[in-house]
Amino acid sequence: MGQGEQKQALRRRIGAERAALPPAERQQRSETAARHLLALDRLAACRTILLFYPFRDEIDTRPFLHAALQRGQEIWLPLTDPAERWLTPYVYGGEESLRPGAYGIREPDPMASRPADISRLEAVVLPGLAFDGQGGRLGYGGGYYDRFLEGCGHRPLLVGYAFAMQMVERVPVEPHDHPVDYVVTDGGIHGPFSRRLL
Repeated sequence: MGQGEQKQALRRRIGAERAALPPAERQQRSETAARHLLALDRLAACRTILLFYPFRDEIDTRPFLHAALQRGQEIWLPLTDPAERWLTPYVYGGEESLRPGAYGIREPDPMASRPADISRLEAVVLPGLAFDGQGGRLGYGGGYYDRFLEGCGHRPLLVGYAFAMQMVERVPVEPHDHPVDYVVTDGGIHGPFSRRLL
């Protein structure tokens, strides 16, 4: 089985397991994970954080989002361009500044949001279907974050954020895959990892 097939098989397996979590348990796990994410010192020291907005059965990022705002951090959310497979960060200005995006994910409305200055980006909290204990991340296959990080001009702190059941022994990685520095789940903080995966 090639790398691409391994990735697809892992996406299907973890996606099905995550979807099977009851909503109440998903919310409880999300709140526990948010406490761990807030306790990550290196992230707490960052002034600007690119965060993802939760979609379907993903971990709920909103408990962290609201707490980070309260402690004075600036939160950015991505606006996706499916035609170009590109994401553009905007400064989060409250729920009223969001609209349904191309995939049904709530994302910044450019008419109601301020574009973020990428040169100021200090951290990215990344979604994913699976993570491992070496910093490997398996995304959804669109490559949005890998392309964004390639064009960023500097390397921010990278933190994977997911449920503990999304941690696996080994994620199949390719040269274009960006490793994360930490993975935070409802089970705790994993890392820091070496950035070299291959």
